Amino acid sequence: MKRYIKILLLMVVVFGITQDVFSQIHISGFISDSLTGEKLIGANIYIPQLQKGVVTDNDGYFSMIIQEKADINISFTGYDSKSIKVNEPMNKQFHIRLTPGKELEGVVIRATKRATPNMNKMTMKEVLSIPSLTGKPDVLKSLHMFPGIQTQSEASALLLVRGGSPGENLYLFDNVPVIYVNHLGGFMSVFNPDIINNIELYKGGFPAKYGGKLSSVVDITQKEGTRAKHQGSFSIGVTDASLLLEGPIGDKATYIFTGRKTLFDFLMLGATALSDGNGSLFAYGFHDFNGKISWRPNMKNSLHLNFYQGDDYFNYWIKNNEYSTEENKNRINTSWGNWLGSLHWKGVFNSNLFAENVVSFTRYRLKNNQESAYYWADTLAYSYDNQFHSHLQDISWQSNWKYNPTEFWNIKFGLKTSFQEFLPSEEYSSNDNTLREFPSYNTNETALYLDNNIKLGAGFSADAGLRVVKFFTDTEIPIKLEPRLSLHKQFGNQEISMSYMQTNQFAQLLFTPGSIASNEVWVPSGRYVTPSSTEQYTLNWNGSFANGGYQAEASIYYKTLDNLTTFREGFSSLRGSAYWNTKVASGGTGTSYGLETMLKKTSGDWTGFVSYGWSKTTRQFPFLNNGEIYPYEYDRPHTASFNIRHNFSSRYSFSASWVYQTGTPYTPVIGKQLTASLYPNDNGEYDYYEALIYGDRNSERMRDYHRLDVALTVNNRNAEGKVKSAWTFSIYNLYNRKNPTYYYYNTNNTGEIYNPSTYTGSNQDYTLRQLSLFPIIPAVSYKYYFDVKGVKDWTFPKRLRDWLYYENK
Repeated sequence: MKRYIKILLLMVVVFGITQDVFSQIHISGFISDSLTGEKLIGANIYIPQLQKGVVTDNDGYFSMIIQEKADINISFTGYDSKSIKVNEPMNKQFHIRLTPGKELEGVVIRATKRATPNMNKMTMKEVLSIPSLTGKPDVLKSLHMFPGIQTQSEASALLLVRGGSPGENLYLFDNVPVIYVNHLGGFMSVFNPDIINNIELYKGGFPAKYGGKLSSVVDITQKEGTRAKHQGSFSIGVTDASLLLEGPIGDKATYIFTGRKTLFDFLMLGATALSDGNGSLFAYGFHDFNGKISWRPNMKNSLHLNFYQGDDYFNYWIKNNEYSTEENKNRINTSWGNWLGSLHWKGVFNSNLFAENVVSFTRYRLKNNQESAYYWADTLAYSYDNQFHSHLQDISWQSNWKYNPTEFWNIKFGLKTSFQEFLPSEEYSSNDNTLREFPSYNTNETALYLDNNIKLGAGFSADAGLRVVKFFTDTEIPIKLEPRLSLHKQFGNQEISMSYMQTNQFAQLLFTPGSIASNEVWVPSGRYVTPSSTEQYTLNWNGSFANGGYQAEASIYYKTLDNLTTFREGFSSLRGSAYWNTKVASGGTGTSYGLETMLKKTSGDWTGFVSYGWSKTTRQFPFLNNGEIYPYEYDRPHTASFNIRHNFSSRYSFSASWVYQTGTPYTPVIGKQLTASLYPNDNGEYDYYEALIYGDRNSERMRDYHRLDVALTVNNRNAEGKVKSAWTFSIYNLYNRKNPTYYYYNTNNTGEIYNPSTYTGSNQDYTLRQLSLFPIIPAVSYKYYFDVKGVKDWTFPKRLRDWLYYENK
C-alpha cells in the first residue's frame, strides 16, 4: 500500500510540474549594438510588473521564463532603452538592437543593477579611464584597483588575489586559457585593449564551469568586429604602436585584427650601436597579433575562429671587450611567448537550450641561447653553445550548455578535456657536447560540471554546483570533487550572500621575481609534485542606492591552501645539471583572510569608486623557516585605492587614480660572521669569507607604497560628433613618491650591491639601501580612427594599382 501511495504522490508532483511548464512562456534572444552588431554583455532585461529580470551573458544572450503577458524593458549603459510587449502565450525569440545614446556633457548614464558577489566587472570605457604608466590602458593593471587584488611589484601586471600566488589565476580569452599573460617582464599584459569587449574577475565562489586554478578567474571576451563598415584605428604611445582593422565580410560575417609592436627596441639597438663601449648591441621588445572571424548564418547559430600570437625577445651581442680582440663574439638570445588558436560553435536549440562547443590549442614556450667564441691570434681558442628550452602545450575540447526548465530553475552543465604536454627544462651544452633532455610529461585533465540556480521564493535563491575532475599523469591521482554553493537573500536593492568553494590545481608555476626575461616555468602534478587545493568561505553584502547612482559592496573571506609547491632553499631556477624535481618541493600550506569594501558612483558629473581591503596571509613549508609559519612574500595587510572621472565636455575628460599598499615583507640581515672555505687553496691554507646572518623569514617590511596618477584626454570629433582622434596626456606618480622596488645591502655609497667576498682583515660595515625605479613620469599617447574606403565595393586593389602605375592621370 505504501508503495502505491508513493507512486501516486510522484505522479501528482510530475503532473504539477508538467502543467507549470506548459503554462510558461519562454523568452530568449540576443541584444546587440544597432550600428556595429557587437553583442552587448551585461544588458538588463527587466519586467516592472513582475519585478524580475536577467542580464545578458558573454555572448549577449538572455533567457527567461514568465507565466503571463508582460512588458519587457531592455537597457544598457550609454544606449537608448527599448520596450517590447509579449501578448501571446507562446515562446518567443528576439534579436534586439539598441541604439547608442547621445553623449551628454558631464553626465554618465549607468544601468541600475547590483554587483555580483565575488565578481568584479569592467567595461573598456572604465579601463580607459584609469591612468597608466605608458599613457595607454592596460587590462590587468586596471584590475589592481579592486579590493583583494595586490601587485607583485610596481612594474608588474601580475595579479595576486586574496593571498594567492601569480600562477593561481585562470586567464580566459574567449573561453580559451592563456598561459603567459605578460609583456616586458610583467610591465604590460598580453591583452590588447583594442580588441576587448568585457572583463570579469571572480575572486571566490567560482561557478562550477571554472576550475584548474586556486585564486581567481579572469574571463575576457573579445569583440567580433563591426557589421557597419570597414574601419580601423592607429595608436602610438611610450611603449608601442598598435593597429586595428575591422569590418563585415558579406552580410553574415565579420572580421577584426589587431597588432602591436614596441618601438624602443629599435632605439635601444641604435643607441648601443652608436655609443662608445665594448661594441655591444642590446634590444628588448615584444609584438603580438590578434585575429577573429565570426560567421552567423542565421539567428540561432554562429561560428568563430580566433588566433593569437605574441612574443617577447631579449637580445644582447658583444663583439669585443677591453680584454680581447675584435674577433671575440658573445650572444645571448632569449624569446618567450604564446600561440593560441580556437574554433567556437554556438547554437540556440530552442528558447530554453543554448550550447557552445570549443576546440582550442595553446602553447607557451621559453627559449634561451648563449653563444661565445674566443679567438687568440686569429685562432679559435674556445667556444661554447648553451641552450635552454621549456614549454607547456594544451589541446582542449569543451562543451558548455545552458538549460532553463522552469521559471525558478536554471541549469548549466558541460564537459572539458585537456591534453597537456609539459617540458619543464631541456638544456644543451657544447662544453661537454651533452644534451640534458629531462623527461617531458603528457597529462590529461577531464572535468564534468553541473551548476543549478534555484529561486526558493521570498527573495531567497541558491547556486549549487559540482565539478568532478580526473587528472591522468605518471602516477595515480584520485578523482577530485569540487563542490560550489552560494546562498542569496535579496531585499529591495540589497542582497546578502554566503558562498563556499573547493578547487584543485594540477599545473604548478615556479616563479622567480625580478628577472628581466621570462621567469615562468610550469611543472605538472604527479610523482614529484602533489596537486594543490583550496577551500574558501565568503560572506558578502551589496546594494544600490539613489536609483542606481551608487553601488556598494563588502565581503569577508577565509581561505586555506594545501600542498603548495615552491623552490627549495638555494634554488631560484630550473637551470643546471640536476633534475628539476630535486629543486622543488610540495607540502606547503597557507591561510588568508580579510575584509574588502568598495563604493562606486555611477552617475552624475563625477563618477568613480573608492575601495579598501584588509588581509593577513601566511605560508608554512617543512623545509623553510625551520618549519614555522611566516608572512607570505606578498602579504600586504592594508590596500586602498580610488578613481575619479569627470567629463568637462564632449571634448575634454579628466581622470585620477591613487593607490596605497602596505610595504612588502623581506628577510633582514641581523649580522655577519666568518666562515672557512670547504677546500684549501694552493698554499694549503683555508680562505675565510664573510657570511651574512639572516633573521626570521619576512619579519621586516619595506616602506609603504603609494602614488597618484592623473590623465587628461582630448577628443577631436567630426561634424557627426564621432571621435576621430584622441590625445591622452598622463602623469604617473604625480608627487614623485620614491617607492621601493627592493632592498639591498652595500658597504659604501656607490650603490653597489654588497656581495660577501674573501675576508681581507677589514671590518667593513654594510648598509641597508633601497632601489626605486619609477619617479614622476609624464607620458603622451595618440589614437586616430579611420574608415577603410574602397573595400566595401572591393575597388581598393584596382585603386592601388592605378596609383602605383599613374593610370588615373
